[in-house]
Amino acid sequence: MQLLFDYPWYYIFFCLVAGALYSAVLYGYRKGNEGDVLPRWARIGMPILRFVSVSLIAILLMGPLVKRKVNSQQRPIVVVATDGSESITTPLPDGWSKPLEKDYDVVLDTFGGKSTDIAGELASIAERYAGRNLGAVVLASDGIYNQGQNPTHEAANMGAPIYTIAMGDTTHHVDAAIAAVRVPKVAYMGNQFPMEVTIKGYGLKGEQAVLAVALGGQRQYSQTINYTENQYTTTIPITLKADKAGLQSYTITLSTLKGEANGANNSRTVAIEVLDGHQKIAIIAAAPHPDVSALKQAIEGNPNYEVTVMADKFDVGQLREYSVVILHNLPTASQPLTQLASLQVPTIYIIGSQTDLGRFNAMHTGLEIIAKAKKTDEATASHNNSFALFDMDGDLCRELEQMPPLQSPFGNYRTAGNVQALFTAKIGTVASDRPLIAFGQSEGVRRAFVAGEGLWRWRLQDYLMTSSHSHFDQLIEKMVVYTSLQANKDRLHLIYNHIYAENETVTLGAELYNDNYELVNIPEMRMKLTDASGGRGAEYEMNRSGSSYSLNLGTLTPGHYKMEADATLAGKKYQATGTFVVEELNLEQINTVADHALLNTLAQTTGGEMVAANQTSRIAELLKAREDLKKVIYTHTRYTELLDIPWILLLIVLLLGAEWASRKYNDLW
Repeated sequence: MQLLFDYPWYYIFFCLVAGALYSAVLYGYRKGNEGDVLPRWARIGMPILRFVSVSLIAILLMGPLVKRKVNSQQRPIVVVATDGSESITTPLPDGWSKPLEKDYDVVLDTFGGKSTDIAGELASIAERYAGRNLGAVVLASDGIYNQGQNPTHEAANMGAPIYTIAMGDTTHHVDAAIAAVRVPKVAYMGNQFPMEVTIKGYGLKGEQAVLAVALGGQRQYSQTINYTENQYTTTIPITLKADKAGLQSYTITLSTLKGEANGANNSRTVAIEVLDGHQKIAIIAAAPHPDVSALKQAIEGNPNYEVTVMADKFDVGQLREYSVVILHNLPTASQPLTQLASLQVPTIYIIGSQTDLGRFNAMHTGLEIIAKAKKTDEATASHNNSFALFDMDGDLCRELEQMPPLQSPFGNYRTAGNVQALFTAKIGTVASDRPLIAFGQSEGVRRAFVAGEGLWRWRLQDYLMTSSHSHFDQLIEKMVVYTSLQANKDRLHLIYNHIYAENETVTLGAELYNDNYELVNIPEMRMKLTDASGGRGAEYEMNRSGSSYSLNLGTLTPGHYKMEADATLAGKKYQATGTFVVEELNLEQINTVADHALLNTLAQTTGGEMVAANQTSRIAELLKAREDLKKVIYTHTRYTELLDIPWILLLIVLLLGAEWASRKYNDLW
């Protein structure tokens, strides 16, 4: 034990001096009256009592700490991890692990359900009991895992033996199963997308089955499967076309054959979100120019874009039909485009020698060019590292910096606060801060600016350097994607995933905006959830979370769900709707044959042993036979304030009490 002070050690001397002075002043010898003469024990004892108590109190006021070593013992911890997945048909009897509690700290843990991740369970145990006296892990399972990695690696890193209890049935029954379906979560309408279906069969050599894929009850694909071996596995690639936008559920079925013991694994349902990504792009040029062809070819590389090239004589109103309008050397005196701003159409401006800068500035796009003379500069691109509107690959930026110069209007450039430059202009070897390629947004409409013409040279140079047009095409596509995405100006919109798994918690969110487009959650938000397949519905009141709303629905049964949210703000009712799909997890039905070989491997590689499900009593015997499962003594350093030690306070009370009794006895009050 050690006493620690925040103050210098010699401060203790001052505490002793304070006690001595206090005692001397209080008990100075009195001479004269006979009654003032005290007995010898009182003259010596009471000053000592006062000296000790006052000195001790003064020392306590300095807040000293007592440093001491504390030892504690911990019995070995035995974690009993029980597989609770659907593939376990016969559970172990209750209380089988009670005998272990006599010698060990037993922790009961259950894992699995709709899916089984043995490696994840072992990793969780290792993390929870790191640095503690983990003696052993008892794993009661059938050895089947359908999520996560092979658990052998995690077992080797446990640092504790694993004793396995072999559960389940190892008998192979006649069975055909859809083992796995791989499909992208998102596809674009009108495009084809891949699907891979893995089929397994056991004991079906010489048999045939039909694999079919259906959408909304309509068959989209079918193929005959010939089982050429008793243990048969094959992966079938399928190409489907996304013809309808929205969440689409595809049902994959494998015809059931005579003698199959498990028909539940002959069907799978997967969902895919089909986006209507088809967009119409208009390119309008003041005059024929090679830039127009370069832009058209770059955009048409994406099959979701339809490009229309227009002459400079057209009706501005028809631009409402287009997702993005690209204006090359416009506006001009003959085509001022005064109505374009009111249409709120996303626009890409290619500003060149023919652009009427006065009319362009009058459009208030966020970029203003004050021309000093009717001339142009040769400007090359210099990447702006602080650009943050979207990601740009570093190699792509370096490639574009090597492109030939653009013919950029000469003048003073001014940008609004919402405009960011992706590339600034470099005149010769002199860098400038004037934008060469920039992006901005106002009132929910996005715009892009290229302050120069001659983009066709960039596409040619790209081919000369890389034998492809990929870098140039990427730049143009990013410009189109940014401008085509419009800000969500709905006053109420929902936040959710389009696809959830059956064992995944479904959490929905909602945001409500006031007239200033500020988040508020003052009014109540109601949510109605309807099962689209069965028509069953339920209403909820969403919880306020921060400045938004949230609703935790837990796990839901598989199916399509429609949600409708509404709230009333300032006397006006706002509504929003959405749909999502809960996918069925049929993982536990795909394989029901117990893998006791894996359980034996886990036990042997960690120094444990595998026992049968009807021999659980052996676990206690096996653990007791181990000499390394012992109590561990942990030594901790503990710091305690001296004031918190009870006997110190008791000592002060006794000292003062004894002094009081002496003074009372000698009538010194």
